[in-house]
Amino acid sequence: MILALKLFFRKFNNLYYKVLLSAIFLIFLLTFITYERELLTSYSGEIMGTTYKVIAKSQERINLDKDIFKVLDAVNQEMSTYSNNSTISKINRSDLNKWVKVSKDFGNLAILSQKICIDTFGSFNISVGHLVNYYGFGPKKDFLDINYEEEMDKFITEIKCNSYEVDLANLKIRRLNEVYLDMSGIAKGFAIDKLSEFLESKSIESFLIELGGEIRTKGFKSKNETWKVAIEDPTNKNLPLIILEASNYNNFSLATSGEYRNQRKINDILLSHTIDPDTLRPIKKDHLSVSVISNNATEADALATALNVMGEIKGLEFANRNKLKVIYINKEDESVSYKTSKFF
Repeated sequence: MILALKLFFRKFNNLYYKVLLSAIFLIFLLTFITYERELLTSYSGEIMGTTYKVIAKSQERINLDKDIFKVLDAVNQEMSTYSNNSTISKINRSDLNKWVKVSKDFGNLAILSQKICIDTFGSFNISVGHLVNYYGFGPKKDFLDINYEEEMDKFITEIKCNSYEVDLANLKIRRLNEVYLDMSGIAKGFAIDKLSEFLESKSIESFLIELGGEIRTKGFKSKNETWKVAIEDPTNKNLPLIILEASNYNNFSLATSGEYRNQRKINDILLSHTIDPDTLRPIKKDHLSVSVISNNATEADALATALNVMGEIKGLEFANRNKLKVIYINKEDESVSYKTSKFF
């Protein structure tokens, strides 16, 4: 095209046409440079006991590696039960009814956790931490014996949606019952949303964030290509079972919860890391996993945990009643099948 413009110049000596054609050439050149500058930069690392990957599209090369880790680590420092100095660990060590200062983010997430607990009839409950530890899935390995009926008496009356109280006006929280808070079912989703806010503050309008298998995307991967996200086959993690185009959903976020992701065997019994707040035991369900698509990763994360606890029948009823985009994956003999909510 540049050669064609030069030949065109030779035919016109008029100053007007020279100026006009120079402007056209400049517009073409700037457009070409801008398109070429749409760069995809990938960042990766480890946090929250898992890995993360971020792909961001920008028009100039930038390095956000340290900033991305800082955003994720800030959430981890508040919500990790593995850190003795985290906010949640300080709360868990506090005396009953004693107020503990928290950040606005922590207070808001604690209130949201209570709301989701009530909405899901207790299927999502961050106050099950003693049981998480008891079965060996937390920082404290308290498991003693699978026959522990006498141990359960002290948990039955304690684990409730309102087992703690939040004073958001004064940014403080207190435990009302003898519970151990564990935000592992919502913290990763919240961290993704905080990172999404950070990237948008840097004028990055197109990105993909993945943290421990949970995902949030925005915009397009390139001018003519959407972000594509796969739901893995639980029986063969190297193969995608379903591929989704993020552009088909508003503010695409995806979270998956499944027993196959984190199990341990005790006394020849295979235990899931997900605790049913109703039975106070690790869940035993027929489905392999459940995935939730939502407008934000925080909600998707918590709802995936709740729907995993509910099981397929109750979970799909709940999803259809609340217009949720949900997919349950099951194993039938040697094959894998799936069922979706009617809003998927």
